[in-house]
Amino acid sequence: MRALVRAFLLVLLIAFLAGAWQARHPPPPRGARDRAAASFQATAVERTRPTRPPAELVSVRTARRSGYDRVLFTFRGGMPGYRVRYVAAVRDEADRPLALRGGTFLAVAFEPALARAPGGASTFDAHTVTTDYPRLRQVRFAGDFEGRVSFGIGVAGRGGFRVTELTAPNRVAVDVRG
Repeated sequence: MRALVRAFLLVLLIAFLAGAWQARHPPPPRGARDRAAASFQATAVERTRPTRPPAELVSVRTARRSGYDRVLFTFRGGMPGYRVRYVAAVRDEADRPLALRGGTFLAVAFEPALARAPGGASTFDAHTVTTDYPRLRQVRFAGDFEGRVSFGIGVAGRGGFRVTELTAPNRVAVDVRG
């Protein structure tokens, strides 16, 4: 009987450790082969997560890199799920078209996430970012509604994009080629 109890406790311990490992080291996003070396693509990239409480957006920055431009979304708390895809026109949370510079547009949505504090104040600097980068033209906040935070990204052309997750702090990078 003691051997059976020990075996059962060992199985429970292994299952717990496997679950803890999976929680800290999730599989790469759907549509990407490897987080560190995801290839540029034109198809939607989606990753779902049951993060509770929602991740809080704290900053949006842009950077110019060799061969691509980057939009970096930084979060406090957990890593949110996301969906990034090319669209004919980006729409805000009230379904109105969002004016953006560029010839092609990416719709970016994070869920569950929030960009407003309980009192209504923005948790990040929500101004529109307009760049003179060769590929990235503009990044614009599209809304925060019912746990979904949305952005529009205007780019020069449809040269592909990739999504990369970074940690410490939690960030989602959207890289674009034009």
